[in-house]
Amino acid sequence: MLSLLPVCMALYVFTVCGSETEVLTPRRILRNNLKGKELNVITGQFIPAISIVRNSSGHVVGYSDFLYHLLVYLSQRLKFTYKISIIRENTNGVKRNGSWNGIIGTLQREEADLGLSPFAISLERYEAIEFCGSITGDSTGILVKYPEPIVSSTSAIEVFSIGVWIGWIISAAAVVGISVILSHISKKFKVEADERGVVSHESFAWYLYGVLISQGSYLPSCPWPLKLLAATWCIVAFVFVNIYNSTLTSYMSVTYQRPLINSFSDLAASSTFKATVLTGSIQDIDLLGSNSGVLKILADKIQKCSPDCRRFNLNEMFALVLGEEPYVSIVPWTVGIAALKKHNLEREKCRLAMAHETMSWKPMFMGVPKTSPYIEEINRESLWFIDTALFDYLHAQYLKKPSQCRLNYNAKGVSTKTFKNRVILKQFYLPFLILFCGYFLAFLQFLREKVCFLIGWRC
Repeated sequence: MLSLLPVCMALYVFTVCGSETEVLTPRRILRNNLKGKELNVITGQFIPAISIVRNSSGHVVGYSDFLYHLLVYLSQRLKFTYKISIIRENTNGVKRNGSWNGIIGTLQREEADLGLSPFAISLERYEAIEFCGSITGDSTGILVKYPEPIVSSTSAIEVFSIGVWIGWIISAAAVVGISVILSHISKKFKVEADERGVVSHESFAWYLYGVLISQGSYLPSCPWPLKLLAATWCIVAFVFVNIYNSTLTSYMSVTYQRPLINSFSDLAASSTFKATVLTGSIQDIDLLGSNSGVLKILADKIQKCSPDCRRFNLNEMFALVLGEEPYVSIVPWTVGIAALKKHNLEREKCRLAMAHETMSWKPMFMGVPKTSPYIEEINRESLWFIDTALFDYLHAQYLKKPSQCRLNYNAKGVSTKTFKNRVILKQFYLPFLILFCGYFLAFLQFLREKVCFLIGWRC
């Protein structure tokens, strides 16, 4: 038994297979079928995952962005070289009449060894190619025009919610009713020795109103129960009024921004906006495969306006959104962020934004032919790429919204910003409306009294 120990230790340290020496682990051999090989890599312009760098003459001079850095990492770790080719049709692939074009078609025909493009898994794609090399995932969003800031004309009442205002109205009505009842009881049972009569509900209501607007008011002589009731109202009104006054300034210095198309439901319900999608993308596949609901409506709308709405170039999609016609683009979230970084910084003006709603988070992979012998190596080293934090460092650059022109939506899909400009007339539309309504009601009351006096009625 002891004589076998040196042999086992030797097998544990190394083994010789032909001329290749491979390090062993206690569980399995780490294969490297890529060592010394040259891979044919097929790619396209899929920002921000992979970008093709061209000179002023249009010639390709290099590549950049996340997937290219991953390819360089894999080649250094697995000791292989590569030759990159650009797909003629800038698409992951569209299946037509049973055959694929684009990168998927190239891999299916085994004309390339690796598809350097972000692939989301679908059944049709899985039947054609194999997925390997996890590159995390992405959501689907809507790229829209940057919404203009809006100043609320109802900011004077938006300080409190509708429920708070209704509660105060009901409380005031209840206090007036209680005061009249207490006044009647006090007079009937002669709670007070002196004669004071009954405090009318009009008098008490005006008193409460005067306290609420901090103008003061005269309260006729009344019994102690009414005094205590009025004192309680004064304390509560003091707190309410001070909260309102301190919050009103901030509300009147806030602008509101909400895109016209802020969700997929908004887009489906709109009769004016058109949506574009990248041909062969997972968004295109999801829409074409939908059978009901909002996605089915969007798929029908895109089908009607094809080929304008189904594009092969992301820059064309961005240009349509920036144009005069009402267009939006259904794109991966990282693609939308890349568009924001590019177009919002070009002219130092906010031009694009991402809508509030996102959906359909999907894991993303690179692609290889079904018969590829390199799947294990690519998967293993891609995981190492993630574990060494290179992945986090690079990928965070494409997920983070740029600080310029950022819209931080609340739960209602509205972005608010504080501005330091002067208060404008629009913010006083509601107070002025209330003022003119008061003038009009006073004029009507004046006419009513005059008419009653002329005909001899008591009004």
